[in-house]
Amino acid sequence: MPVRAYSIILGILIFGLFLVTAGCKSNDSSVPASVPGTTTSSPAVMTSPTVTSSPSPATLAVKARVDVCALLTSGDLKSVQGEAVKEAQRSDRRDGDFIVAQCYYSLPTISNSVVLNVTTANEGQSAGNPKQFWEDTFGRDEAKGGGREKEREREKEREKAKKDKPKTGGAEEEADAAPEKVNGLGDEAFWIASRVGGALYVLKKDVFFRISVGGAGDEKAKLKKSKTLAQQVLKRI
Repeated sequence: MPVRAYSIILGILIFGLFLVTAGCKSNDSSVPASVPGTTTSSPAVMTSPTVTSSPSPATLAVKARVDVCALLTSGDLKSVQGEAVKEAQRSDRRDGDFIVAQCYYSLPTISNSVVLNVTTANEGQSAGNPKQFWEDTFGRDEAKGGGREKEREREKEREKAKKDKPKTGGAEEEADAAPEKVNGLGDEAFWIASRVGGALYVLKKDVFFRISVGGAGDEKAKLKKSKTLAQQVLKRI
């Protein structure tokens, strides 16, 4: 075979081999994950469209209509506790038919800190009435007229029970403390003593609040401080 014819045939074979190789490569769409600079998409990393939904009533933020931390000033607390407020921390929560707004007035001496709670109706949610709850709790109507004698009898029974049972110094002993009527505050007020001091409850119209004062001093001293602070709250609530 002449040399020229041999060269032509060899060239055709090489060209055909090149076409076959290129066609095979064009059908291979996979890219090795280890190759730098390449990106691939796969179902595992696809992002789905964001779906938004309205929050359920249980997740909605609760906010009382009363700005509880504005009811006492730093000066008010300094005049009673001897220290200005370091920080006022507010927290609101739903409690049954009511909303309870709390302010924790943190003082430089932690034990001197003061807690103020204000209970209001959960407007638009229920027909709960804080004033009715107050009367059910403290039994104001029952203590009037003929109910006074029954109240005295129950008080005697509580006192007798305290003497008969051993002193544990625990929460059970605190729970036995009877509310003590406090005159001259709001529509009505009661002091409930506890082993660590006590708390003052005050009713004004359809709202009531609770003040608990920390620090040194006996029950009488803490009641006096609580009354002083309550008078300031009544001016602003």
